[in-house]
Amino acid sequence: MSWNQALAMFPLVAESTLPSDLLSASALPLPEQALCAWALRQRNTTLAGQMAQQVLSRLGPPEGREGLSLWARMQLVLAEECLLHLRLDEADTWMRQAAEAFERADDHHGLCDVHWLRHHEAADRGWVEPQRHHLQQALQHAERVQDADRQCMVQSTMGRADLFRDQTLAFEAWDQKLPKRLDGLSDAVAAAVADFRGLQDGLSSELQPAVVWFLEAFERSLRTGQWRRAMAVASNLGYTYTHMSDYSRAIEWLQRGLGLARDAGWPGALAGALAQTGSAMRRMGQLDAARDVLLECQSLLAAHPSNRSAMLALKYLAEIELDLKEHEAALRSYNELAQRAAEVDSKDMHTDATLGQARALMHLGRLPQARDAALHARAVAKDQRERCTLVDVCQTLAEIESAEGAGPDSILVWLNEAMDEASALPGYRPTPTLLEMKARAHAARDNHQRAYELIQRASELRQQTITEESAKQAAVLHVQHQVERAKAEREHLRQLAQSEVERSEALQNLHDVLLQLADIGQEITAQLDADRVLAVLRGHVNQLLKTRSLAVYLLDEAGEHLVCAVGCGEAAPARTTISVDDPKDHLVRALRERTEMLLGAGTGQSLQRGHTMIAPLQVAERAVGVVRVRGDDANSYGEREQLIFRNLCAYTAVALDNARAYEKLGELQRQVAAQEKMASIGQLAAGVAHEINNPIGFVSSNLNSLSREVGSLLALLQGYQAVPREGWDEALRQRIEALEGQMDLSLAVEDLPAMISESMEGLHRVKRIVQDLRNFSRIDASDWLDADLNAGIESTLNMLMHEIKYKAQVHTELGPLPPVHCLAAQVNQVLMNLLVNASHAIEHEGRIDIRSWQEQDQACISIRDNGCGMSPEVKARIFEPFFTTKPVGKGTGLGLSLSFSIIKKHQGSIDVESTPGQGTCFTLRLPIQGPSPAA
Repeated sequence: MSWNQALAMFPLVAESTLPSDLLSASALPLPEQALCAWALRQRNTTLAGQMAQQVLSRLGPPEGREGLSLWARMQLVLAEECLLHLRLDEADTWMRQAAEAFERADDHHGLCDVHWLRHHEAADRGWVEPQRHHLQQALQHAERVQDADRQCMVQSTMGRADLFRDQTLAFEAWDQKLPKRLDGLSDAVAAAVADFRGLQDGLSSELQPAVVWFLEAFERSLRTGQWRRAMAVASNLGYTYTHMSDYSRAIEWLQRGLGLARDAGWPGALAGALAQTGSAMRRMGQLDAARDVLLECQSLLAAHPSNRSAMLALKYLAEIELDLKEHEAALRSYNELAQRAAEVDSKDMHTDATLGQARALMHLGRLPQARDAALHARAVAKDQRERCTLVDVCQTLAEIESAEGAGPDSILVWLNEAMDEASALPGYRPTPTLLEMKARAHAARDNHQRAYELIQRASELRQQTITEESAKQAAVLHVQHQVERAKAEREHLRQLAQSEVERSEALQNLHDVLLQLADIGQEITAQLDADRVLAVLRGHVNQLLKTRSLAVYLLDEAGEHLVCAVGCGEAAPARTTISVDDPKDHLVRALRERTEMLLGAGTGQSLQRGHTMIAPLQVAERAVGVVRVRGDDANSYGEREQLIFRNLCAYTAVALDNARAYEKLGELQRQVAAQEKMASIGQLAAGVAHEINNPIGFVSSNLNSLSREVGSLLALLQGYQAVPREGWDEALRQRIEALEGQMDLSLAVEDLPAMISESMEGLHRVKRIVQDLRNFSRIDASDWLDADLNAGIESTLNMLMHEIKYKAQVHTELGPLPPVHCLAAQVNQVLMNLLVNASHAIEHEGRIDIRSWQEQDQACISIRDNGCGMSPEVKARIFEPFFTTKPVGKGTGLGLSLSFSIIKKHQGSIDVESTPGQGTCFTLRLPIQGPSPAA
């Protein structure tokens, strides 16, 4: 199979790339591609990678734009598989090769997807600025091709990243730019937008709306195969419910995110879920359990210490060590975090590390160093506009001031700055500790009323956040996590042996199906006759699928109706014609939406199995028709049958398109042959006219001279006869009288002028015949020109009068017509075909009426005969190529077909009225100005 047959683009359904419904499906998908997409949807990235490798090895080096794009798509699948298993260097190699191929193909959709994957790679490596760079590059390529879905996906991700850097700036930049409703968005785009909106509300402490957004994002992520997003959203839901003190739901969602990650077996995704779970458990006060989870996260990412999840786990571990008053250990963790953040230029991690160092140093009594670290953290946080971090930094500086014995005014400077930064954050709720510190400072200044208000508020907040229920639920989470991990490990060991056997059997079955489909594809696409294509399809459908009925509907030439080509005469009744405007018909819907349908007892597209499959026949984006198969029972068809049916339909669509093209090629060849025939006649006529005109010229000249001289001679003879003959020489007189007796002079004098006159008239008739032949063939006017159609009618009549005059009388009623812009020789050919057919329809003593007139901007000609007429069945087929009612050898069946093509070329019309036994009338209408420039 060649690259041109394979086409582009492969429907990529990868978990961290853009999801499937953003990418165009291949017009002729390879079986491996379909299985690759299925494997990715099932989170079986290993099988997906194997299928991508098979496609690359089977097709060989790429050729052309489409081949390069498909080649690069397969490399992106391999890069995706490597990324999800944290083989980052290998993924980098595949992405580089894919980017080069997309560049050569000038495929900006593909380049957008490469940069989208690159931003995930940067995140896995912990590179902050490259993440944003690749997102900006992806956005530029999406804008280049005006792909609104890709643009919105990338923008939502950029907005999500900005929310972690500066909520205020992100709100100003993205709140109005991104949709606030999901109506009209595809599921894939809606998932990304809902994820952004949920995070926006969550960081603004609008927790209830955040939950609604996250739930929507989770469902749509699962629906479109965005597993990584689904895992992250589940963790965020757990985190949000934790802040709402709804610990049972928090545990449920954290477990769900961990379950998805463990099932997928992707270390990066699992580590991210573990890091989020550890952070949530720390907030619930379960420090030992949180430490176990975070240590597991670190062990998964031991080979990738700069990974964002690894750095988050290290940060959360350091915070736990601070909570447990293990200050030396916390300082070591923060120092390591600062080193990693510097290596990858992660500014937010650097700020967190510096702030953590300040807190650890403060608790260790190293106050000058703590102050320097805190001031440095404050400068970096201000530069990055990290207001949340600034609140914590200013509180830490106040604590350092207090530890150094500074006065309340100095302490309040930092606490007030912390409160000012907090007030600028939407929905921010200060911590009880901050309020208590401020209360102590006011009490030291003897402002006891203010101190009392702050203490009351701090007490209320503390009461809301610390409950016995939180500890119990967190303990349940820890136990369930341990049990789940043990079960997962046992299940993994048990399945290792079984998976290899199952994989071998699945691949062997797949190999057999692929070979069979490849052979079937070659057989179907080798047919050049539409009926034969449908017959072969029917045979293989009956062989491969358990079908009760098969129906194939093809689009008519006008694209207005589906016409049944196969299956209308079976037991199950079927309509032979369906309007494409029918809003309720499933066949029309499948054709209009270019989608496959699986129908059963319920609604069509959410079923696992069904009894009816429908698929469009399409080549690229052009529809050919639609196919429907029905099974014997409600569970006849599933995913395997859909794969077979999809490929059979793809091969059939290409074969039908080839058959139609072959048929049109034959018709074009016939038209070209007829045009060449007319051109040959024209050339012959021109040559004959040239050769005959010369002798006609001098014969005509000689006759004119002869007529003049004969007249003179006759006048002279008459003069001689009038002369008296008396006195002539007797011998001479007798000789002259003898000659007069021999030649009958009186008869010659009477006949010679008539003979010359008849000869002159004959010459004029020959000249007129030659001129009519030239006018008919118009070899000297083979291009578009303004022609006199009435003159063409008269010339054609003169050409055919020898054939018509013995069978019919011709009556003409030619009205005034302006010059018509046309191919005059071809229009004359149509007139000749119609007049010949009219004469053939008359046995004897008939009548042919020819009229011409003008209707608005059209010139009209009608040719009516009173011959045998036509039945409705014959009339319906007269314009079909090779259809004729004449005996074998008497007609080719091409005359009216070619006439129809000529009139359509002129954007005119040809109408037929006929009654059996009464005659037929053909009416031609041609636009006076000729066809439109577009035609």
